[in-house]
Amino acid sequence: MKTGLKYLRTALAVSLLLVLMAGCVASGGSSPTTAASFGAAGQQGLLSLFLNLKESNGPPLTMTISSIEVLSGNGRWLSADAAPLEIKAGEIKGGQRFLARAVLPPGTYSRLRFTLAGAFIPAGAGKRLDLALDEPQVVMALHQPLYVGAGDSKSLFLTWDTRASLHNNMFRPVILVAPRLKHMIADVAYVACPDINTVFMFRTDQNRVCDSMGIKGGPTYLFKDPRRQSDTVYALTGRRADIKIISPAANKVVEQYGLPMSREATFMALSPDGRWGYIVDQRQGDVVRMDMSTGRVANRVHLGYQPSYIIYLKKYNLLAVTLSLSQTVVLLDAGTLSRTAAISTGPSPAGLLNQGGGKWLYIAESGSNSVLLYDLGKNEIVKRIMVGFSPRRIIAGNYYIYVTNYDSSSISVLRPGQLGPSWTIPLSGRPLEIAEAPNNKWIYVGNEQGDCISVVDPGNSKVVGKIELGARPMGIVVLR
Repeated sequence: MKTGLKYLRTALAVSLLLVLMAGCVASGGSSPTTAASFGAAGQQGLLSLFLNLKESNGPPLTMTISSIEVLSGNGRWLSADAAPLEIKAGEIKGGQRFLARAVLPPGTYSRLRFTLAGAFIPAGAGKRLDLALDEPQVVMALHQPLYVGAGDSKSLFLTWDTRASLHNNMFRPVILVAPRLKHMIADVAYVACPDINTVFMFRTDQNRVCDSMGIKGGPTYLFKDPRRQSDTVYALTGRRADIKIISPAANKVVEQYGLPMSREATFMALSPDGRWGYIVDQRQGDVVRMDMSTGRVANRVHLGYQPSYIIYLKKYNLLAVTLSLSQTVVLLDAGTLSRTAAISTGPSPAGLLNQGGGKWLYIAESGSNSVLLYDLGKNEIVKRIMVGFSPRRIIAGNYYIYVTNYDSSSISVLRPGQLGPSWTIPLSGRPLEIAEAPNNKWIYVGNEQGDCISVVDPGNSKVVGKIELGARPMGIVVLR
């Protein structure tokens, strides 16, 4: 009986494998791919597609795309991982829409193909005018063949001309693939998406994705070299204990440093001169001091209790490290990593802020829904400020302090010196990471549930847009 069951299981497995293989080699059609498997694949590449409008005030067309495919060098159309999409021009306006993502075998790709299911335009009084389709498919040629290698994460940007797409109740979509632009290092920012091994570059003057790169190991947090003459960006990887060094001018990883005897690079702080990096290994319970010019580990200290966050206190030449499991923030000497003090906090301390590099240390107490204000000069607690549910990150900008409340989908805005929050900015999803773009006066908040970055105008404390990524965002760093 057991032998028969064994043979039955084997036969079923072989049959399933043959079915899957038949689906992969079928001719004349397209082969499906799934972006969800990319993180573990390693031997494949990724292609993300984004859509902009040629002009924001064109006719408010809506089109439904039933499938998106990419033409490979061997003449096969490969399907992107996308459900039927309803694209509303009136919702995109001057922004950008993430369309789809395809996991692709290494190779060269030359065309895109959209299959349309329908289109319409509002006709007033809640009605709509269905448009006849001139052709059920639209094929777009790339300006030059795109090579996607193993581990790559490339992006293409499409421009939809809505005016040219409408011809007397006939819909003939005019969509062009934008040419590849030169890399920018002004008015740009990076965001890490660990689930798809990708770091996206986006423009802070337009709030649009403009490029991407693949980084193996799941990039989590990003840090800019603090020296004014340097634009170097460091990326930590969650599934590998190493640091990737990114050149924004080339928009690629140019070097990497390993972390021997470490299990995971969780978070990092940099000394003001950019010489030293202080890396938190939460799983190992260590803080590592690294020479960022050589990658040499100078020393390490074991703290235990899951250290999770670290900042450099410039005035005191100290490090502040949160210990998630011990309700403590420890202060370490930046040179020797020896303990100098310990601050008792509420449950689950998280993000830290040393506003202006002075004596005030703000500590997000995630487990007690509060922010603790600590006087480093007097070594005493000043006050606790009640905020939203599960505060995680704190930044200073535009003369205020902003706190992301992960479980209440909001930002608490604090005015230095006041005993409570000045006001609350409602968001959607799960806000976690937060960054400021001072040149363009935006606050960027990573929305883990919405797979996007919410764009907040600190002038009126409202969400004014979003940057769609199609993947969970983590660390955000603004270059200039």
